[in-house]
Amino acid sequence: MKDRRTKMSENERDTGIRLADRVRDLLLKIHKSAPTSEMMEKAITHVDAANESLEESVRLRWYEIDEKEMDDLTKERLTIEARDNSLFRGERNPLAPPIRVRIEKDPVGQEVIIGELEINRCREGPEGRVHGGFLAGLFDDVLSGAVRLAGGGPAVTGKLEIRYREATPIDQELRFEARLENSTGKRIKAKAVCSVNGVVTAEAEALFIRIKTD
Repeated sequence: MKDRRTKMSENERDTGIRLADRVRDLLLKIHKSAPTSEMMEKAITHVDAANESLEESVRLRWYEIDEKEMDDLTKERLTIEARDNSLFRGERNPLAPPIRVRIEKDPVGQEVIIGELEINRCREGPEGRVHGGFLAGLFDDVLSGAVRLAGGGPAVTGKLEIRYREATPIDQELRFEARLENSTGKRIKAKAVCSVNGVVTAEAEALFIRIKTD
């Protein structure tokens, strides 16, 4: 088990990202190829070897670490690991697209959460279109940035409503734009749109609820 009380090196992080990229490539190849049984058996052998090489390495998540071990170095590493392994943004998570998220200001000075990515056929629903459930997850992730704009702190999704206006195509750049609507007490409201080449394909509204942690 790796000692978490060490700072993550750039080489370690970059190598983890490259590994996740290779697995994403593999998932896409599995989805789009039509291999023979012999080809698949050969691939299984290589995958088994890769699994075996990683078997003894265990990454503890932040809530699995004793608070007594939470020095500044540990917190820094766990923060980076949590971000890098998140479901939609995580560059080291092979199941993440991953979506690139940043905060900008619009012409009138309002902060806008921007998310950009291209989705391949692994997340296809109807022919040539992004699966609506996966699109909902992306909306939830981007909209959660409104919690940060409202001052931060732990919060959970209380409600997420989506209107699918047009087909959202795969293999094209998607752009999400989310804005904080208001924040009152425990309740944080936000809205977002998803567009392709300037055409809005879906809209979403979310309500986040601040929670207390022990």
